[in-house]
Amino acid sequence: MKKFLLLTLFTFFASSSYGQHIQVKDLSKSIGFWPGKLTYLDYSSGKPFSMAANVTLSLTQDQKGFIMLYEYPKEPHANAKDTTFVMGNLFGKDRIVAFNKEQNGDFQLITEVEGEDGNENKKAVLRHTYLLKENHFSMVKDVKFVGTDRWIKRNEYVFKK
Repeated sequence: MKKFLLLTLFTFFASSSYGQHIQVKDLSKSIGFWPGKLTYLDYSSGKPFSMAANVTLSLTQDQKGFIMLYEYPKEPHANAKDTTFVMGNLFGKDRIVAFNKEQNGDFQLITEVEGEDGNENKKAVLRHTYLLKENHFSMVKDVKFVGTDRWIKRNEYVFKK
């Protein structure tokens, strides 16, 4: 009986550990063109650097993928497109840590993935936080290097409609 109870509790917490179940359509309020800026930490100087950045968000035709088209007006060679799919508790390759959606469609999505960062490509946990509140959308990347307990804000996109 104890094993059954422990297994049941584990299953409950494992399935609900990242808040609500997420589907790509849950992100649909963010769809559209968002002008803004990117601020990132320059590891060489230790200082933040900001530049113009825009993002156009859309869903794939089958509405199973989330497309992010990044545009850098002063550095068009850096423009990029990323299509991410939700599969179980993954957003792309990132594990979904938390997802909270308001009735009006606003949301906060937090993901984490093990990877590398920094000038020396050190092993780290990379945390991405996507936040939509009314006409404000932001994406923050925080980094925690292996062997430390401190999170560092690596970059932040801030957009307003």
